[in-house]
Amino acid sequence: MTATATTNGFSSAASASAGKAAQRVALDQFDSVFGSLIELSSDALGGQVIDVSDEFFCSASNLLKVPPSVSMKGQFGPNGALFDGWESRRHNPTYDCRRTIIKLGALGSISGFDIDSGHFSGNESPASGVWGACVPEGQTLKEDSQLVSLASINRIQARQKPYITIQWKPLLPITPLGPAQRHLFLLPSASEPVTHLKLTMHPDGGLGRFRAYGRVIPPPAPAHPDGKAVDLAYVLNGGTVTGESDQHFGRGGNLILPGRGKDMGDGWETRRSRGRLGTGKGDWVVIKLAEPGYLEWVDIDTLHFVGNFPNAAELYGISSNEECPNVEDPSWTRILEMTKLGPHRQHFYQLAHPEKPWTHVRLDIHPDGGVKRLRLYGRPQSQYPDFSALVPLPAPTPAGVPNGTSATNGAKVNGISKSSRASVPKIPSVPLNPSAFAPYGSVIQSYPDERAAPKEIKIKTVNFGTARKFNHLSPVEYITPPAGRFTTADGSPVPAGQVNFCVFRCEPQNSQQLSADGTGKRQWNVEVLERHEFSSQAFIPMGGTPVEDGEGKYLVLVALPGSDGQPDLSTLRAFTATHTQGISYRPNVWHAPLISLGADKHDFACVVHETGVPEVDCEIKWFDEGVVAVVEEI
Repeated sequence: MTATATTNGFSSAASASAGKAAQRVALDQFDSVFGSLIELSSDALGGQVIDVSDEFFCSASNLLKVPPSVSMKGQFGPNGALFDGWESRRHNPTYDCRRTIIKLGALGSISGFDIDSGHFSGNESPASGVWGACVPEGQTLKEDSQLVSLASINRIQARQKPYITIQWKPLLPITPLGPAQRHLFLLPSASEPVTHLKLTMHPDGGLGRFRAYGRVIPPPAPAHPDGKAVDLAYVLNGGTVTGESDQHFGRGGNLILPGRGKDMGDGWETRRSRGRLGTGKGDWVVIKLAEPGYLEWVDIDTLHFVGNFPNAAELYGISSNEECPNVEDPSWTRILEMTKLGPHRQHFYQLAHPEKPWTHVRLDIHPDGGVKRLRLYGRPQSQYPDFSALVPLPAPTPAGVPNGTSATNGAKVNGISKSSRASVPKIPSVPLNPSAFAPYGSVIQSYPDERAAPKEIKIKTVNFGTARKFNHLSPVEYITPPAGRFTTADGSPVPAGQVNFCVFRCEPQNSQQLSADGTGKRQWNVEVLERHEFSSQAFIPMGGTPVEDGEGKYLVLVALPGSDGQPDLSTLRAFTATHTQGISYRPNVWHAPLISLGADKHDFACVVHETGVPEVDCEIKWFDEGVVAVVEEI
């Protein structure tokens, strides 16, 4: 860098060029000022240091870590004392500055900074400044103030793609700092879009952490929607966390970061609230969606939260003009019933009211704990102004009306009339997981990471130390039919029956129609449901090809009985299971026959109690003139 005149060791020219000074913010005001902003520089978002003038003692990449800087007092490396931060060598010969260039995790506008001198005391940076630049995709930012000099363009454009000049624009004037403390700065107004920041230390020293807060500028939506559900909460799509009840151990904004992170430090975790379990009270976080949209399914991920995951969770949606709608607003509508969560795993659930557009979603956890990520998949309202792919399910047959017959006015009751075929609802098939499947039965599987197993599963070492045994994964149930309700063909009582351990060889069902929206997704029409009113029924895959090769999967469709015993179609759910997962239906649960996927026949071991009397062992309900729903792969 070119040397300039200095005052008290700081570059007066650079300071003057930075324009209006930023406002200092007290630490106790952090949540109210920065709480709903995104940490654009964080390595959890993809931020990275791409250039640094000097990092003799400590790497500049430490600046972007998620956890706060920690003390390393008394620890030494080959170059001297160790610090959790960025530290340059002493005695900068030009008495100008040390600098590092940071590529942000996403294009965004900057609103403020948190410059933390960490545990540097006596060797902290005396002052720092910040500049921003917006670098076009495919260009490389160089050390100083532009991508490449104008004189170089003519020389290289014949053999490389053209370069354009990019000037650094001042964001934070060179400002004095203090030792071992955080310094919060709020800019007078949000910056123009930037992709890179340049952070300086004047003249040298160390900083613990550097955090740049602002808003993500999402890429433009495609001109023609492809029909795929998108994560409307995702930070890089424009989602933001606008409020939370507590974030003692981890910020609510971490819920919408990319990937699944690396430890508990980059999730949302609240403090313990002893005595609140069972009271109905809990913690909450509000996510403002990237834009209003129709939500179809959710992924609640508790990765790394093993002994401190929430006991249960529920979701609410609202359409509001507020940045963070009041949690007491009666307009909040529940889109996921209270559901138990498990440790260290993803939980996939189909959401209620997919026909309604929401602007915000509230996650309630009970009573407290930690969640790693929250994914809310749906369709943007701007692309689907008259969205009707997920319409309400038809009503089941009223009590006393035979299956497949007409009710008043000739309307089809159980099934869908020919005139309404176009509005057949689509049910997304979410990955099979124990929590979501619990109302319908059990998932039979091992857990490579045993910390992810439900806590009621007892695991022990057997076979003289050569195996691990996962106990009581599913009950084998049989309920004796009421006396006198059923008889055999000759009038005798129903026999006691026995457990039938059998094998189902299922033909692959890959010849179903593709989605009409052009996404290439497969759909399966559901035309029949059955139930085993008095017995559980388990299916366990026998072998199979790894799912990564596109084989070994199967679809499971289930519904709970209503008060009249008929299928309650509002509870209809679809799950995609892998060759490593078996399922067991509870007695009386309605389900469709298994839909085996892949190229070859698929064998399933089946365990069911049967009496030999058809009407006792299995009740079948056809939907003659249409389908109950269309199962669609996600």
